[in-house]
Amino acid sequence: MTTDNVHALPLGTRLGDYRLDAIIGHGGFGITYRAFDSQLAKVVAIKEYLPIEFAVRTAEGKVVPRGARYADDFAWGRERFLDEARALARFRHPHIVPVLRFLAANGTAYTVMEFEDGQSVGQLLRQSGRRLPPDDVRRLAEGILDGLAAVHAQGFLHRDIKPSNIIIRRDGVPILIDFGAARQAMGGRTRTLTSVLTPQYAPIEQYAMDGKQGPWSDIYSAAAVLHHAIAGVPPPEAASRVGHDPYKPLAVTQVDRYDPTFLAAIDRALAFVPTERPQSVAAWRALFGASLPSSDDAPTRRMTVAPELPRTSAAPRLGGAQRGEEVAAAAPPPQPSRFPTKWLALAVVVALAAVAFWFLKPKIGQMQASAPPVATPTPLPPPVPVTSTSSTPSTPAPAKAPVPQTSTPAAPAPAAAPAQPDKELLTQAQRAADDARAVFDKAKDAATAARAMAGEAKIMAARAALATLENAQRITLDDGGSYVGQLADGKRQGLGVLNANDGERRGEWQGDLMNGRGTMRLPDGSRYEGQWRDGQSTGLGVMEKPGVEREEGNFVAGKLEGPGLHRTLADPAVVQMGEWHNDQLEGPGVETVGDSERYEGSFRAGKRHGYGQVTTADKKVTSGRWEDGKRVETGP
Repeated sequence: MTTDNVHALPLGTRLGDYRLDAIIGHGGFGITYRAFDSQLAKVVAIKEYLPIEFAVRTAEGKVVPRGARYADDFAWGRERFLDEARALARFRHPHIVPVLRFLAANGTAYTVMEFEDGQSVGQLLRQSGRRLPPDDVRRLAEGILDGLAAVHAQGFLHRDIKPSNIIIRRDGVPILIDFGAARQAMGGRTRTLTSVLTPQYAPIEQYAMDGKQGPWSDIYSAAAVLHHAIAGVPPPEAASRVGHDPYKPLAVTQVDRYDPTFLAAIDRALAFVPTERPQSVAAWRALFGASLPSSDDAPTRRMTVAPELPRTSAAPRLGGAQRGEEVAAAAPPPQPSRFPTKWLALAVVVALAAVAFWFLKPKIGQMQASAPPVATPTPLPPPVPVTSTSSTPSTPAPAKAPVPQTSTPAAPAPAAAPAQPDKELLTQAQRAADDARAVFDKAKDAATAARAMAGEAKIMAARAALATLENAQRITLDDGGSYVGQLADGKRQGLGVLNANDGERRGEWQGDLMNGRGTMRLPDGSRYEGQWRDGQSTGLGVMEKPGVEREEGNFVAGKLEGPGLHRTLADPAVVQMGEWHNDQLEGPGVETVGDSERYEGSFRAGKRHGYGQVTTADKKVTSGRWEDGKRVETGP
């Protein structure tokens, strides 16, 4: 394991001819490494199949199912992973990442790809509100259209187009990476959308397991990326566009910066209903008309943003929702030799100096012999302090005679020994911080899964509220509330909407209680979106009190239980991530306070308690020990 990802192989591990040198991407479906090919002496990228929902890595480095009930899903997903690698290996296109080979090892599978040196569109748009220049957006659009046309021509879909999956190489060429066909297939088999889609860029049909997908689905995602590059923010999540659609057309909001035809083509591709979008890349290209780059610019589609990037920031983005910094930098290429001109001149200078020294050596010896000895200065005696008991200056005391100096100088007084740091405190704090970082990864994965499940719940809620819901009936409750939806034997069964005094519930019902996926809205505005069991908000989900707080993770009877996060929405925002018990953070965890500090250590009842480390905004790290949220001991 590495400090960048607790699931990853140790850096330096060898896979056949490849040595793993750095982690450059990780997500819920796998980990991507930068590696060195010892046979071809080149840098490559290697993606490892490791679905964290149903697989773990053993101490020996093997990847195995989490339990017997996950074995079939794990093996099936591994075959889909290899199928995707075989399909991608057929492509040789300037806008698609080349797959070189695939292999099996450690109980799992690996795909070897070209290492694309550059930055992702996601990195370029990382700052809130950041946009790309209009000319670069046009070239990005042309590159995406070209790459997608080649993919679709082979009967293949990308299924996961988003800013982090488009690399802008250093020569300015946009490259599509990290195809999501295997993840989507896995989601269809396991009936979960966890780690399958990215809500801001996924079309509505990807939320439904039985949703019909096609080229129009990739076209929506590509248009969402272009929307982000133009407006500085992605479009509204598809799940939030059910019913009342908050989408504002770019042709209205950005008309002063772009050709209206260009903006209208993107708006059309972002249509909520799949049949209202262009059904092929060719049809979409026709909508752009002459607003795309001219044919003289088309062969390379080079963008101007990539060549300006500093060399040290290069990091290919090859997979996953969440990315870490590279662990090691690639060695610079050797510089060509300038011999013989440079070394011949140096040799001549050295030879002349040697000859001059040989001729002058006798004179130098005579000068050294006749030189007078250097006297050692005698230190002045220390001043004698003068004391006075009245306002009249007293007669100064006679100075003491200087102490004769001996040939051996007095030894200096020993310097005070520096204070020794509390090694035990430092050791305990570092260990606690390491444990916190390990739990942080689990909490982050759980939060990602919770957000995906919340999206599924919103889809179910929207279906439950459809006026055309099949076999829907209306019943009035004893407390004056009402239920409109499906029934079986007089009980709520299927999809439906309950309006009661304590709020509204939409989604799946079984045995007269909410069971499955659904949403809840309370009178004070609080809401829950996620899984339900026996009428309780239990399972993966998101709970939020608008303007106050937000929780993402696993819930039991409405309280956070297990890995997850809690975020306060006031300024500064405080985010706690780790293992939760009865809605309180317990054990190792991580707490960030705005942009000012990050604590990694132990918690008790939601407060810092035990050993840990604090990193401030200026990257200064301090160790310490806390009790009930207060620091009681400070170390180095």
